[in-house]
Amino acid sequence: MNHRAALALLLTLTLSTAALAQEMAAPAYALGDRWGYRETDLLTKNETGRLTEFVTAADAAEYWMDSQRGSHTIWRGDSARLVHREQFLFDETAPNKRGKTIATNDAGCAYPWPLKVGSKWACTEGVTFPNGWKLRYELKFSVVAAESVETPAGRFDTLRLEAEGFATNDTNKSVSGHERVIWLAPAVKREVKHEIRTRLRSGQLFRVEGRELTEFKAGPGG
Repeated sequence: MNHRAALALLLTLTLSTAALAQEMAAPAYALGDRWGYRETDLLTKNETGRLTEFVTAADAAEYWMDSQRGSHTIWRGDSARLVHREQFLFDETAPNKRGKTIATNDAGCAYPWPLKVGSKWACTEGVTFPNGWKLRYELKFSVVAAESVETPAGRFDTLRLEAEGFATNDTNKSVSGHERVIWLAPAVKREVKHEIRTRLRSGQLFRVEGRELTEFKAGPGG
């Protein structure tokens, strides 16, 4: 590549990056919004599962999502903070088909909307997982860039978030390093991709989770 061609390519890339949205307002979930994701092991690149979630009800206070990843569960979410708060087993015989609670999230690391390149914040979040483990995440987030990202569902303009910190398992008292990279797309109201890495004290990776959007369909009111 000659000097002029290299300069032209650099200018094109610079203009393209500048054209990407530098800010993302808080989205609003709508009845019928639907997302599908493919989950992978980042080391082996092997698929580990599929996740589908769709909104069954939404108002200014709460949203409800059916969630299917092997089993069928139901999430109650906080519409203002846009985070899942309580997960129920699906039960045909229970009121509203919501069985017992199996997981909770205190929303301590909900995003401080609107997000923009350069935003930074620290947070602590408590999560109870379906196996009963209680974890506490202490993280420092930053919005590092506006990026165009390719996924199985297509190419999207995103904000790239990065987080580093620690995960403390209050059940067995173990502490591990925790890293997240998340690509949020206004066009789909949520992430289109994420990578999560958990490390032992030695620095060795022992949990590496990837997720990519495979489908998105906006509801009639979305």
